[in-house]
Amino acid sequence: MKIRRRRHSDETFIEFVAQRSGRLIAHAELLCGQHEQARDIVQTVLVRAYQRWRHIEHDDPYGYVHRAVTNAVTDWWRTAQQRHEQPVGELPDQPATPENTVEDRRALLAALDRLTSRERTIVVLRYLDDCSERDTAEALGVSLGTVKSTCSRALRKLRVVLTDEPPPTGHSDAGPMTARWSN
Repeated sequence: MKIRRRRHSDETFIEFVAQRSGRLIAHAELLCGQHEQARDIVQTVLVRAYQRWRHIEHDDPYGYVHRAVTNAVTDWWRTAQQRHEQPVGELPDQPATPENTVEDRRALLAALDRLTSRERTIVVLRYLDDCSERDTAEALGVSLGTVKSTCSRALRKLRVVLTDEPPPTGHSDAGPMTARWSN
């Protein structure tokens, strides 16, 4: 009987990976800015998720793995800073996806590179993964106010980078990012 359950769990895990791994890799890449590193992170998280699959498959497996990927990228940043690693200057050419063009993706990654790790993570979770402020705060273990202020600061920076606007002189409200980045 265990063999049947395990086989069923294996099949659901394989189906999950086939359906969701692309989105998880895209999420990780937006957070860390490096495609190959994002693939490695997602692979590591999926190996760990497989070991717990029968416990998580009936709840919210995507939410569980999505948060694990976010946490793994955060851990990667911390260890990279300890090792004094520097990201490469040029990203390898990537095929265009139906949602955006290669130029849009490069511009987005370049703009995100101008943000701090925390700002980048909050922007990705809020606007590219459509998480609420509360969900973002909970996922990162920070206060709601930290999410709001960090997001506001990051969006101001992105507006300057993406639109070539001069930096604002006064305080401005942080609105949603340009529509071409929202999906």
